[in-house]
Amino acid sequence: MMMTACVGGYKNKCISSVSNESNIDRLSGILCKAENIPFLKSLIVIQDGNVIIEKYMNGGAPDQTIDLKSASKSILSAVLGIAIRDGYIKGIDQKVMDFFPEYSLDELDPRIASLAIEHLVTMTSGFAVKENAETYQGLYESSDWIGHILHLPMNSNPGEKFNYLSLNAHLLSAIIARATYMSMLAYTKLVLFLPLSIEQVAWESDPQGYYIGGWGMSLKARDMANFGLLCLNNGKIGQMQVVPSHWVKQSTTASSGMIGTYYSRWDKNYGYGYLWWIRRLDNDIDIPFALGHGGQRIVILPKANSVIVTQADPSVDSSSSHKNHRTIDSLIFCCLLGYLLQTN
Repeated sequence: MMMTACVGGYKNKCISSVSNESNIDRLSGILCKAENIPFLKSLIVIQDGNVIIEKYMNGGAPDQTIDLKSASKSILSAVLGIAIRDGYIKGIDQKVMDFFPEYSLDELDPRIASLAIEHLVTMTSGFAVKENAETYQGLYESSDWIGHILHLPMNSNPGEKFNYLSLNAHLLSAIIARATYMSMLAYTKLVLFLPLSIEQVAWESDPQGYYIGGWGMSLKARDMANFGLLCLNNGKIGQMQVVPSHWVKQSTTASSGMIGTYYSRWDKNYGYGYLWWIRRLDNDIDIPFALGHGGQRIVILPKANSVIVTQADPSVDSSSSHKNHRTIDSLIFCCLLGYLLQTN
């Protein structure tokens, strides 16, 4: 079901489709908490296909696009699933170097020969660098990002060790572009954004013209929510299977085990799928979510038939971003989730 905007007396604040007075009071209290988060730009909550909260604050607006940062990786994951279904890519076990033969004679770490797409989407590529400013500086100083990444040192065999690294996703973006003979933006528009009626998108590219796989995609909050609804509905819009249902399930399952996140001080209630994070609650509820620097979120709550979207200031430093993530987690997993599970 596509998301529809609130109707009636919509004035940048909406609590709709809630008839029980006590539920309205409780939801109003949660919304007040959200309004007191100074870096939060937007909050959308959808349950059973109805928008129950749509709020913009701190300079946010319905037509404003904000950089999803790493939350764009989950969109990349969906596009990969489509490309595999359509035969452009053999599967997640296909080797990365199949797509970059011009680098095969370079002096690369021999372990890169076993690097497969699966290792990129599970963040187990084996590259020795960390997700930090030094790594990004080296990348941005290069005129050939693909070559730069492929020449990185490795400290483990692919598949052995989890190491969150956005550069993995950029390799994947270039792989999809080469496999489809289309730019990543053009292919994504054709197979995903067009069915979702997403028209306004900005996407940064590298010096060679490859659209960045791990960050740099800007969307409106409502379009983020429509993508979340697509995933909540197992990849379908009406009768159209946009993303294979098995891919949605597989990519939103914690193949990594419960390893924690970089911002949660490695709390073991977090895992990683195929470019999706998963939060586990009470040992039996797994909640997939797309996560982006500063507080960007697309959260899928199957047990509550709900989607939650947040947009936040994407320009903060890493330390502030980690604090913001913990604040957003508290709003979503401590406040909103309890309400949505109770009312479902």
